[in-house]
Amino acid sequence: MKKIIGLALWLLAFLIPFRFAILDTDEVVQESGRADNTMGLISFVAMLALLFIGYALVDSASKQPSAEDHGH
Repeated sequence: MKKIIGLALWLLAFLIPFRFAILDTDEVVQESGRADNTMGLISFVAMLALLFIGYALVDSASKQPSAEDHGH
């Protein structure tokens, strides 16, 4: 189940629009001449968080408990 959730998080991470984060930096310039790319920063941080959480879930799901892990 963890593996499926992790893969879904990876898919969601790559579905986040990167248009404002990477490509169209001219569109984030305000009328005052300042660039406000808050939406790009939020989408980039969300993408990184989803990638790492997805990796942690997929990695923990693929480990099989060994005989030494049961505590006896």
